[in-house]
Amino acid sequence: MLNKLLITFLIGLQTIVCFAQDIPIGSWRDHLPYSDAISVTEGNGIVYCATNSALFTYNKSDFTIERLNLITGLSDIGLSKIKYNDYNKTVIVTYTNGNIDIINSDKNITNLSFVKNSNILGTKTINHIFIEEKFAYLSTGFGIVVLDTEKLEIVDTYFFGPLGNSLFTNAVTTDNLNIYAATNEGVYFANKNSTNLADYNIWSLLPELGTETYGDIVHFSNKLFVIFDSPGWKQDSLLYNNAGSWQALFPEGTNIESLSISADKLILTKDDGINIFDSALVLSANIFTVNDWFYIAPKETCVDNDGTIWYAENEHGLIKSKNNYNNEIIVPNGPSSETTFDMDFVDGDLWKVSGGYNNSNFGALYNSKNLINYLINDKWENVGKNINDANGNIAYDAVNVVINPSNKNQVYVGTWNNGLFELNNGTITNIYNAQNSSLDSTFTSTKIGSMAFDKDNILWVLSSSKQLNSFAQNQWHTFAIPNTGGAPTSLAIDDNKTKWIGMQNKNSIVAYNDNGTLDDLSDDQTAVLTANLSNFNSDINAYNPNIPGAALYSLALDLDGEIWVGTDEGIAVFYNPSNVFSENIEAEQIYIQQDGQTQILLETEIINVIKVDGANRKWIGTQSSGAYLMSEDGTEQVEHFTKDNSPLFSNNIFDIELNPKTGEVFFATEKGLISYKGTATAADTDFNNVFVYPNPVKPDFNGTIAIRGLVKDTDLRITDISGNIVFQTKSLGGQAVWDGKDFNGNKVQTGVYMVFNGSPQGELKAVAKILFIH
Repeated sequence: MLNKLLITFLIGLQTIVCFAQDIPIGSWRDHLPYSDAISVTEGNGIVYCATNSALFTYNKSDFTIERLNLITGLSDIGLSKIKYNDYNKTVIVTYTNGNIDIINSDKNITNLSFVKNSNILGTKTINHIFIEEKFAYLSTGFGIVVLDTEKLEIVDTYFFGPLGNSLFTNAVTTDNLNIYAATNEGVYFANKNSTNLADYNIWSLLPELGTETYGDIVHFSNKLFVIFDSPGWKQDSLLYNNAGSWQALFPEGTNIESLSISADKLILTKDDGINIFDSALVLSANIFTVNDWFYIAPKETCVDNDGTIWYAENEHGLIKSKNNYNNEIIVPNGPSSETTFDMDFVDGDLWKVSGGYNNSNFGALYNSKNLINYLINDKWENVGKNINDANGNIAYDAVNVVINPSNKNQVYVGTWNNGLFELNNGTITNIYNAQNSSLDSTFTSTKIGSMAFDKDNILWVLSSSKQLNSFAQNQWHTFAIPNTGGAPTSLAIDDNKTKWIGMQNKNSIVAYNDNGTLDDLSDDQTAVLTANLSNFNSDINAYNPNIPGAALYSLALDLDGEIWVGTDEGIAVFYNPSNVFSENIEAEQIYIQQDGQTQILLETEIINVIKVDGANRKWIGTQSSGAYLMSEDGTEQVEHFTKDNSPLFSNNIFDIELNPKTGEVFFATEKGLISYKGTATAADTDFNNVFVYPNPVKPDFNGTIAIRGLVKDTDLRITDISGNIVFQTKSLGGQAVWDGKDFNGNKVQTGVYMVFNGSPQGELKAVAKILFIH
């Protein structure tokens, strides 16, 4: 028996090595950018760097990097500032919505949501953190919030504007006598030893500085320094009080991001460089580049006791610098953009694009940075900060992406104004627009509504001026779409090669089939499914299919060949789409039982996206209620993820994509990309690749065991070594899951367990083994 156990253990160990990058079922992982750094602080040998979405730490002694985000313990997304408090070894993390996290020396995180949840009028963004022993003074859009970092509570709030009104506060500092606040209406001060700083009457305006906007303030070398934040471009200046007279230490001619003090240095961080002054106000360092690789765009800087300069750089992450030519870039791998509008997944490769359009008028959003990112071999890359269109102009608003299923190195990206980009091996090789293809244009711009490959590897492209275009073997063909008055933004191709075209703002569908003859229009079939029948004469096959709502957002083909439609009033299904040209088919809504009542599935939700997993279940992304996983027929809810009950970054889901081999589900939200390890995978055609993970199952494992590589609807039975059945189930697509417990809910004992797999008809069979160690 011992030899059998050893053999089984070795087989399981090989499985673990082969599939080491699999995350456990039911777990989440982030795909956030970490290069857009905005704030940095240092203490106790750790450097903390905040980005717009999350933060990461860098251990100066062992050089390890650790991510901190919604999945790993932070309470929110959308950071504003971080600050280390040496007094009690805590880190204060603040957010744009006023939320606050405190990280103690044991890495425990406490959330303080008082500001976020308060009824205070004014912007709740926390703009600056000033530390004085255990107290943190938080500058907000309405005044100053005082936080006790030991008691972990808000102890006071100062509304110090005229008549006690809110005052947009950018930064706070103190000297031996006073507390100072830099605001959008001048610099205010009060005696810091006053018994009631919440009384606005004890605050006064520094009259010499007037009521201009001051973006930062510090007390250094017995002098008060302020940043005059000019409304003009590159006209900010650093002023200081020299024996009662205000002077410019750094003259106009720059945009200043922040002013800080560390290691007895005064640090001026500009949008294009860093100036560091000693206590005598002598310039000791001028940082403006990283090893001649690029000019920098820093946001905040600190210096440690060794003289190393650490700064948050807004395009590359955390920079460790000794001087301009001795630098190190420190950043966890991730995409270069937090926004994702559309994705595609083929054979382990995920591509995503950033952009979008206004759903009400289909106007551009003018997103021009980091439009294209891709994940290959678990590593993110981007095509470039900016890409140029065919005329050499910077392109913007990438809205759809498709990977060639027969050549995953070839990818097509559609933009909302700049045409269609073809990429090969991550490089743009062709740009198609109205001038060099059949793609049409509207007011000189070429807008791509949607794209899809059919089973013959023909690329079909919707352009916004109501044209359907095919592209194969470098040949373009065009087919006019009957005008329903809507914008074509959805495309699905069924098993009969019928193209289903969704017209968003008129809630109509055009079905088109060329019958495999691109050059012969005489045998083409077209049907218009719309309530706007008055637009069409008797020569057009048009009828009302009763699609719910007023706007159509998404189309999906499921594994049974049914067409699922997402609208602004939930979901409808065409159960007999093959009859679209021969009869008036109906869009049917799904009825569910909820709280003893019969209701229509998601009838009050806007459905942005529908995707089908390997078990033919439907992942549904909504505009305001997160993501749903529904059963194959849509009548039972399997999962419902929101930002309140899961790490999901936002309830507005732009897109969903699935890895059919692993079951990982990617959710593109308005605040970032996140993935969840689901329970279903695509079914195999045989049992040649059956494997179990984790294997062996160790004593500390309490998760879900997966048996993958199964055929559809595999009948799976697990027995102990004596042949007693301990578990039985049916596969979800190509994967079955088990919690490691028997029929009575008890964990199975140490030993080898046999996994017997059989296809539904019984013609295919396979056996696997699992070792449990308790």
